[in-house]
Amino acid sequence: MGGSKQTPSRGLTRKRKMKEKREQAPNNIKAIRTKMEDKNLHQKEQAKEKNSKKRAREPTEAHQLNQKKDRGESSKRIKVMTNKEEERSHNPREEHEKKEKSRKRKADPAEEEASGRKQPCMPAKKPNPQKIKNYEFHKELGNGTFGKVMLASLTNCREQVAIKVMQKKDQQAHINMILAEARTLRTSEGCPFLCRGYAAFQTKLHAFLVMERVRGGTLQDLIDMEGQLTRDSIIFYSAEVIAGLQYLHSRGIVHRDLKPPNILLSAEGHVKIADFGTVAEGMSPGIKAYGLFGTYFFMAPEILSRTGYDAGVDWWAFAVMLYKMATRRYPFSQNSIQKLIHSVMYEKPLFPVNLSSDFKELLQELLEKDPNKRLGTTGDIRQHRFYQSVDWTALENMKISPPAKPRAIPAVETNVIQKELLSFLEDMEFISASGGSTMIKDLAFLSPSWKI
Repeated sequence: MGGSKQTPSRGLTRKRKMKEKREQAPNNIKAIRTKMEDKNLHQKEQAKEKNSKKRAREPTEAHQLNQKKDRGESSKRIKVMTNKEEERSHNPREEHEKKEKSRKRKADPAEEEASGRKQPCMPAKKPNPQKIKNYEFHKELGNGTFGKVMLASLTNCREQVAIKVMQKKDQQAHINMILAEARTLRTSEGCPFLCRGYAAFQTKLHAFLVMERVRGGTLQDLIDMEGQLTRDSIIFYSAEVIAGLQYLHSRGIVHRDLKPPNILLSAEGHVKIADFGTVAEGMSPGIKAYGLFGTYFFMAPEILSRTGYDAGVDWWAFAVMLYKMATRRYPFSQNSIQKLIHSVMYEKPLFPVNLSSDFKELLQELLEKDPNKRLGTTGDIRQHRFYQSVDWTALENMKISPPAKPRAIPAVETNVIQKELLSFLEDMEFISASGGSTMIKDLAFLSPSWKI
């Protein structure tokens, strides 16, 4: 017994184990917690990786969805295009037009490049003002020996113009007169007191001169309406006529038919010398013209005597016009043409007693029977005391207001006019520069200042 080893009892062993478990419990709990945390961390990492893979797949799925959508829309477009092609197969004309447009775009790269942009609306094509078929005619404005004047307008244009229509004759003198008038109309563009020409052209049988339409009537209309004009009115209108006449004379042109009906008034009341159908060209100093031209009441003695004449005949006619503006009468007897001719050539004019001394003096100097002594041919008419109040520079620059604004002639609506007045329209064939025997060489012109 004394040297033997004692074994612990069961009760003691159980207590020891329980004590050890109690001592080990905190460590076990800590281990369990660590294990659970590791498990949660692992689960989070797996979830994070799963989400990352899902996000990576989303663009691909969206792309696949868009592809499916595009394939659906494409199939719809193909179906629509197929339907349109079927429609085009029933409309060959439309197909041809589209092919032509496609061909033109290929031929013009600039046009193809611009085709993607919105193009502005193109203005309507302007009618050719040198073709008679492009005019609408409204009424006859006048009729004379050398032709008639029609009120007209270009197709689709509101502006009205006056067109002189002349039948062509196979006579050189007649052709020369047409050409002289056309050239004067071109020259008139440089002076505000002359009727402007816009264009000239011809057909096989007719010549046409297109001019501005002047809306204020004529000086004759004003005399008929007002009676005797006031001194201020006479000074104003006659001063503008002087400026226009001197412009023509400086270019070697003599009018030869100056009279109140050929003095037009603009809508504002300014003068426009018109009707150049009897002008003489090339009238430099020392050159004489011959022939009975003009109106008897306004003809100078040298025209009636047929001895040759120059620009002095215009100053004689100017004096008769002044006399008529002041008195409504003519300065010489007018009982018959024979008496008129005799009075003009051999008698002195009669002057009313109520004429001012400076006006009477002006008329006497202008109605001088010897053209070499006549005012206008000699001396400076602008320096005459009757015109001492005129600022000639301001007048030529259109800075002097007219004494009155005439009653403007309203625009005329298109009317049905008698067919015989438009007989020239049957002759629609345009003559080119290489035209036939009726061609008038060098007639055509088109003014660049005509705003169509």
